[in-house]
Amino acid sequence: MVECSIAEHMPPLDTTGSIDESELALMREISREPIQTQRDLSRGAGLSLGMTNLLLKRLARKGLIKIRQLDWKRTQYLLTPKGVLEKSRKTYDYARYTIRLFRQLEENAAAALRREHAAGRRDFWVVAQDEFEAVLRGALAAPGLPGARVSFASRFCEVPSHADLVLTATQETAPVPARARLVSLVDFLDVHFRLR
Repeated sequence: MVECSIAEHMPPLDTTGSIDESELALMREISREPIQTQRDLSRGAGLSLGMTNLLLKRLARKGLIKIRQLDWKRTQYLLTPKGVLEKSRKTYDYARYTIRLFRQLEENAAAALRREHAAGRRDFWVVAQDEFEAVLRGALAAPGLPGARVSFASRFCEVPSHADLVLTATQETAPVPARARLVSLVDFLDVHFRLR
């Protein structure tokens, strides 16, 4: 029996920028509601309280936020113009990355299906979750390949043992040893990855 697990981390984005993903999450939370406690900010950004404190100081040192003590109990956190620009740039980069990743996924899925169909395969299993599954369901709904049947699973342990080929679009670690040939449809680190 294969143990089911789902990866919980996001793929890394361009790390050449001046802010990381945790800082971006905190900046989003600040722009949503500038008067919050650090505890509220940490909850909203999905960070620990200690990490939130550290990041607030780092963002202030970089000139991306201003911290103003309103009274003994309330603090206001404001994005500076530089912070707004950096948040916008990083959000744009993330959107562009996501669009490229989804395009890569659609193109690779179609290429894999055509190649395998031409070799005589008619049954296809795809392991994907959430948005990746939705994109693939749309892309593979009518592949134009006579007799092709596409089935989806959200985890490897849900794929039947008779499947000898599995197309993957997940960060879940594949079972070792894999009982089927695995074809990755996406490379989270290389948005230019294409199946040959």
